[in-house]
Amino acid sequence: MKYILLSILLLPFISGKAQFVLEKPVAKDTAYTIPMITASYAFQWTGADMADRFGRNYNLGGSFMVKTKKNLLYGFKGNFLWGAEVKDNTILNEIITSTNEVIDNQGQLTQVYLGQRGSSFFLFGGKMFNVLAPNQNSGFIVYGGFGMLQHKISIKFQDDVASLTDQHKKGYDRFSLGYAANGFAGYLFLSKNRLLNFFGGFDYTYAVTKSLRKYNYDTQEVDNKSYTNILYGARIGWIIRLNKRQSRDYYYN
Repeated sequence: MKYILLSILLLPFISGKAQFVLEKPVAKDTAYTIPMITASYAFQWTGADMADRFGRNYNLGGSFMVKTKKNLLYGFKGNFLWGAEVKDNTILNEIITSTNEVIDNQGQLTQVYLGQRGSSFFLFGGKMFNVLAPNQNSGFIVYGGFGMLQHKISIKFQDDVASLTDQHKKGYDRFSLGYAANGFAGYLFLSKNRLLNFFGGFDYTYAVTKSLRKYNYDTQEVDNKSYTNILYGARIGWIIRLNKRQSRDYYYN
């Protein structure tokens, strides 16, 4: 009988102790400022005048970006683009054979390869919308920016070719530079454990460029026209967060 009475007296204490053991502390989900470095890859199509010169291309990018506690975004980014599809492939017709070969300095035929090379740089700002997100620091993002775009036709070959020295290439490569605008719409995910952080979405660039070369050897003309350039495609990226771990308040569930 005394054991039964003792159990009844100790029951509230045992129950409270068990409840305390089962309860786990959980960090409160709050939005805060997060600086980050990103690395990204994009597959792009060309449009407008740029589509007359180049086909599809690939793009590697990097950026420094900050998401504030009010979910504003700002930063800068740079991209390197390249591709193997050159539609304006008649630029060397006067010095190459029908099989895209040119005579080198030793009198031998060597193959010539044309490609696309370029880069861009932007300052940007935008906003994150905390919608359909697992935490307060993830959601849909939209931003726009202004900067520059440059591109040229890459001319590659083996051996030495007197008619295609570095100086002579400038008469064929259509090196162009101009002001550009960039926009991005997609999704940003930042995990609570800081291990899985990524973004993805649609990337669009519009630019107006002009040739930096004084004279085109193949057309024997001065090129002072303005060209409209459009690049668009899907971009995905990985994020390295630079913020310190936040001091956490806890609640129990």
